[in-house]
Amino acid sequence: MVAYKKLPPDLYHMIKRSLARDYVLSQYPACHDAMLDSFEIVSIDGNVPVFYYKDGTLEVSGDESNRTFRRMVRRLNGLVSKKDYI
Repeated sequence: MVAYKKLPPDLYHMIKRSLARDYVLSQYPACHDAMLDSFEIVSIDGNVPVFYYKDGTLEVSGDESNRTFRRMVRRLNGLVSKKDYI
């Protein structure tokens, strides 16, 4: 799992739009009150759940052996300044 802290909502929405251009997103309802949004990237390598919380935390769950997960993390690191949000 990779977590980015205190992401503003506009940056989160830009990230989600960027992912939606290259991946199939399956939206599902937030599972508890602290969560604002959640979806899953669907791929043949396996699904990658993504959670965005009210405190600005973005969590990407996955296995290092999953190529889609590794590609997503590289892309997110390019979109997000790691020193500001990790």
